[in-house]
Amino acid sequence: MKKIFSISFIYFLTLGFIYYSNAQTISDQQNAKIEKEIDSVFIIEVKAAESLDTEKLTEAVDDRYNAGFIVNGLYFERFDSLMNNFKTRSRGVDNQHITIKSKKITVLSENIALLTASGDTKVNVSSGNPFMVKFFWSFVYEKLNGKWKVIQSHQSNIR
Repeated sequence: MKKIFSISFIYFLTLGFIYYSNAQTISDQQNAKIEKEIDSVFIIEVKAAESLDTEKLTEAVDDRYNAGFIVNGLYFERFDSLMNNFKTRSRGVDNQHITIKSKKITVLSENIALLTASGDTKVNVSSGNPFMVKFFWSFVYEKLNGKWKVIQSHQSNIR
């Protein structure tokens, strides 16, 4: 029994070292660089959302995985269906002002990062009655062809 335990222990210990050696480590400097890149892409996306620039928003997304997008409990299998919904719902909206209250970027690898954010949006409508919305967002970014793209998102808004 001791022999089986010893062999099993050595096997799992060796296996752990193999997996640990294959894990990707990112230096603090690389991490900071990636965080800065993601943040600059995110700021461009926020400005596009403020001006309702659907073309610019579409440029920020790569839907090759069909990972799905969730907005306020609605599931969109493809990004183009989400954008069609956005265009329909934004009729009568002139623009919006987005205030980020909290944001966290988590780098998972050289090519994958998460961004979570929350804040407030003031929506200016053609009728002249602006309203406020609280939002909670999460985005998965992947570096594809040298550019950071959103590959999946989950967004919730509360009026």
